[in-house]
Amino acid sequence: LVNTSRGGIVNQDDLVKFLNQGKLLGVGLDVFTVEPPTQDDPILTAPNVILTPHNAALTVECRMRMSIETAENIIGVLENNPNKENIINKKIL
Repeated sequence: LVNTSRGGIVNQDDLVKFLNQGKLLGVGLDVFTVEPPTQDDPILTAPNVILTPHNAALTVECRMRMSIETAENIIGVLENNPNKENIINKKIL
């Protein structure tokens, strides 16, 4: 099982239970129920787990792209031409 979306998508308590019981062969997690996980979080010591920090947005390229998209969204709204495909609250616009 691989989860790179949101920690709440997978019930992490059940995940640990199934890993400890050998019902899952392996898990890759980039997100956690609590971020960052606490030092006593059982997922940190569960067998057959690969954990990575949820930091894909921390690259220079990603931050530049996010900044440009934000500026374009602001300009679009101010010019009464919002990019509705890139805005969460589409119903409001």
